[in-house]
Amino acid sequence: MNTKWPIFLHTISCGILVFLFNACCIFLTQQEPISTGVIDADNSCIQYTGRFDFTNPKCVAFDWAGVYIKARFKGTRCSIRLNDQKNEYAVIVDNDAPRLLTTDTTKVYEVAHGLSDSIPHSIMIQKRTDPFVGKGMFMGFILDRGKNLLPPDMRPLRRIEFIGNSITSGYGVEGASSDCTFSPETENACMSYASMTARALNAEYHIISYSGRGVVRNYGDSNKTSIDPMPALYDRTCFFDSTKKWNFKAWIPQAVVVNLGTNDFSTLPHPDKVTFQDAYTQLLERIRYLYSGVTIFCVCGPMIEEPCVTYVKEIVEQQKKVRGRYNDVFFIEIRRSVLTNSDWGCEIHPNIYGASKMADIITAAMKLRMNW
Repeated sequence: MNTKWPIFLHTISCGILVFLFNACCIFLTQQEPISTGVIDADNSCIQYTGRFDFTNPKCVAFDWAGVYIKARFKGTRCSIRLNDQKNEYAVIVDNDAPRLLTTDTTKVYEVAHGLSDSIPHSIMIQKRTDPFVGKGMFMGFILDRGKNLLPPDMRPLRRIEFIGNSITSGYGVEGASSDCTFSPETENACMSYASMTARALNAEYHIISYSGRGVVRNYGDSNKTSIDPMPALYDRTCFFDSTKKWNFKAWIPQAVVVNLGTNDFSTLPHPDKVTFQDAYTQLLERIRYLYSGVTIFCVCGPMIEEPCVTYVKEIVEQQKKVRGRYNDVFFIEIRRSVLTNSDWGCEIHPNIYGASKMADIITAAMKLRMNW
């Protein structure tokens, strides 16, 4: 079965180029023996970044937006073994422009061929779509006969965790205008402000975000509070399985960016000020408990302004007073006016241009406070 890579080209003022061009997916009907280059998902040379469920090490499960898998290899071709019928992925080979992979009933996707056999190659696969689009299961690679993976590159020393909602997931970021509605094709966590910020800072990153979630109230809830806002999901390895808890000792960031509050106040009824601020403060305290010495950046905007901006700013100011010279939390406001009419994607979410402007602001603040 063949599927095509759609061609897209986005040129951004900051110099970011994203090319999505044609390639073919080859469906292999038989499981081939190891001697032909089949690499299982538990190979020690594979780097996983983000939250993955290794309950079955041969079939690694995941669903958070922005998780990514990296490897190095020698040979002329590379295929991905992936069980997923819903999600969209960015595939980068040898640091070339990302290719869009749209999954279907195929279980093996050839993503590179005709490569030089005399030099090492690299591959990165990153999930573009939100948890609600669906989960994926990665089973490994298929290389040329007799080829194996090479030792991985050293991981970046800097690590950032992003906690957020649709903006952080890249909801609608590929949209042609604010009039379009959501589709998996227009969501791209790889081009959200979070991914752009991390790349600008040469940092490894985790994205823990889910569209529509708030601090205490989710988008469109008829009540002032919801039973499962974003903090209630924070401990999960994967959203789709509430029983498996993430091991916070497995990956410890130096900085955490929290961008929540948009959905709490985007529709009525708004949560009470005290309820919102107490829950937000509890989240900050939990982050500190989990990550000793972490620096926290509280972002508000650009899709929401008052009263969210004032409420979050007051929390940060109060925290500064309490912690004194040990201040470890900073406020970043991104006003709606920073984005122009051409900076909005589907359903009035920041597009790639808007996300780039957000990333510039957050990157500058993190460079200053983290001395990066």
